[in-house]
Amino acid sequence: MAKDGYTQNQLMSNDLPDNYVPNAHSLPYASDLGAPVIKPDHSLGGWKIGAVHTANKHYEERFNKLKQEFEDLAEDYKWNEIIFNAEMRFKPVIGKEYHLYKKENGKFYLTLFAPHEKMSGNEGYQGKFRLNYDNRWEQINE
Repeated sequence: MAKDGYTQNQLMSNDLPDNYVPNAHSLPYASDLGAPVIKPDHSLGGWKIGAVHTANKHYEERFNKLKQEFEDLAEDYKWNEIIFNAEMRFKPVIGKEYHLYKKENGKFYLTLFAPHEKMSGNEGYQGKFRLNYDNRWEQINE
C-alpha cells in the first residue's frame, strides 16, 4: 500500500476515483469535496476599471499637452518663416519690438511703426513681434 489505502499500481494508473487528489496538501486551493467554495473577489474588477480610467485620463491629458505644444511649435515656425522671408530695410535688434504687415500683392514687410503710427493704419497688419536672443521671432499678444 502506498498512500491513502491505494496501491502503487493504482496511483500510477487512472483507476482512482475522481475525488482523490494525490499530494492534496501542496495545492494552493482546497481539493476536498467538503471544502468551502472559493469565489473570486470581484471588487478588484472595480479597482481595475478605476485604474484603467485614471491611466487613460493621464495619457489623454499628456497627449493633448503634446499636441498643443506641437501646434504652438508649428505656429511659431510659420511666423518665423514669414518674418525671415519678409522685406526688411534695417537690421533687427534683439529685444526690440517690430510690426509685421502684408501688402496688397501678398508680400510681407517688417517695420518699426505700429498701426496707430502709420498713415494707412491697421491695413494689412499681422501682429507685433520681438526678436529673441536666439534669433527666433516671438509674437507679442496685445
